Amino acid sequence: MKKDVWLSINSAQQFVECDEEQIDLVTAAVLYERGGKYYIIYEESELTGLDGTRTTLKLDGKSVSLIRTGTYPSQMLFAEDERHVGLYQTPVGSAMTIATHTSRVYNTVGDEGGELIIDYTIEVDNCVMGEHHFEMVVAPEPM
Repeated sequence: MKKDVWLSINSAQQFVECDEEQIDLVTAAVLYERGGKYYIIYEESELTGLDGTRTTLKLDGKSVSLIRTGTYPSQMLFAEDERHVGLYQTPVGSAMTIATHTSRVYNTVGDEGGELIIDYTIEVDNCVMGEHHFEMVVAPEPM
């Protein structure tokens, strides 16, 4: 059964030779369970730079798939202590192949909400380009 929830998202990214960027966002979303996996769907906004994009997170224990459709389609996989290669559509209209190396996935999301934390690095052409810390709290009421 689909359930309306609220997401509180805090994302910090530090690219090589750049100042840290931080995004704090509260947005409405849908949470549901299917086949023992939880799914969270929400619409991106101008604040994230991905206006016109729908994000789906598929949570499977220590593995998280991020699927974006719409203006900036992309797919990324985060699995603790693993490296994965995926395609990322940039806001300037080009696509690039990137690799993520996930050092931490903390996931307590269940029927009543929970928390998701992902720490990972991004690589382009086998060079580490930045470090990322992503936190999401899923709650039935606005925070």
